[in-house]
Amino acid sequence: MNQFSPFRKQTRLSGAEKSAILFLCLGEERGGQLMQQLDTREIRKITRAISAMGEVRAEVVEEVMREFGEKMTSYGGITGSVEAARGLLKGFLPEERVAEILEEIEGSSTGDLWGDLSELDDKVLADVLRKEHNQTVAVILSRIRADAAAKVLPLLGQERAAELVERMVAMEELPIEALRSIEESLRREVQTKAGRNAGAETEKQLVSVFNKLDPKVFEGLSRELEKKIPEKFRTIKQKMFVFRDLIEIEAAPLAKVMREAAGKTLPLALRGADRDLREHFLSSLPARSRDMLEEEMRGMGPVKSRDVKQAQSDLVEAALRLSQRGEIELPSDHDEEMIE
Repeated sequence: MNQFSPFRKQTRLSGAEKSAILFLCLGEERGGQLMQQLDTREIRKITRAISAMGEVRAEVVEEVMREFGEKMTSYGGITGSVEAARGLLKGFLPEERVAEILEEIEGSSTGDLWGDLSELDDKVLADVLRKEHNQTVAVILSRIRADAAAKVLPLLGQERAAELVERMVAMEELPIEALRSIEESLRREVQTKAGRNAGAETEKQLVSVFNKLDPKVFEGLSRELEKKIPEKFRTIKQKMFVFRDLIEIEAAPLAKVMREAAGKTLPLALRGADRDLREHFLSSLPARSRDMLEEEMRGMGPVKSRDVKQAQSDLVEAALRLSQRGEIELPSDHDEEMIE
């Protein structure tokens, strides 16, 4: 039984789909040589069309070939698939580049489902998972972010959590068809839940925006918001993380943040830091690295205020990324109520 939905004669084909049919007719060697003449954007469009095409009936092939001025009646039907696209690309691109393009295309066909799930509130995500079979839940937990899985697992109950972990340990690679089936069954539910969670997403966005604002601009804005929406604004402020807060991070995790900094980011950021914060950074480094950083800072000469603020913002972003990946804990992580 054919697993592809056939392209029928009445189907209105896009330019990329017509080109995809031509390339499939040419075959891997000739199609690959021709594709080398295209730019990256065109390659992506045609690759996406080949990957999603499925079976194309002979009469559709003939119709397309007539547009190119050739008769292709003897060629018969063709089948577009991810593997067909892979074969064409391998003719002129290195293996790692082929994998990158196909991974991007396969991911974009369903959107970032696992990222969407990871961003849901843990209680909302738990509600989604409770309705699913344990094997499906095990697949989901193995693909969402580790921090999201760690928060939601206890909410499913100790007995079920133990069974889910057991299934995850024993899990083998799923057939791509099974994985796509799970994705499709979850997508509508995730979109519904995400819509209900819009308020939390907006708040998260505002926290990020406020973190990036010039301090003087934020100060003026704060005065207005404290008058108009004092409670909501206070909640947002409590979730903000700014450059000054890095002084509360211990030496080892702070060193990780510094290693994330590229180019002149670190010396620029410290040039505009208060003395105690600058010393906290320097004391977190080995003696040799500290000496090199101090020498680099001295040799920079005058620097622009906006460059310093951008560098400090980049360091904050690096700290937030590491926190999201579970590699460090930020000071705000300890603000939750403690139970003795």
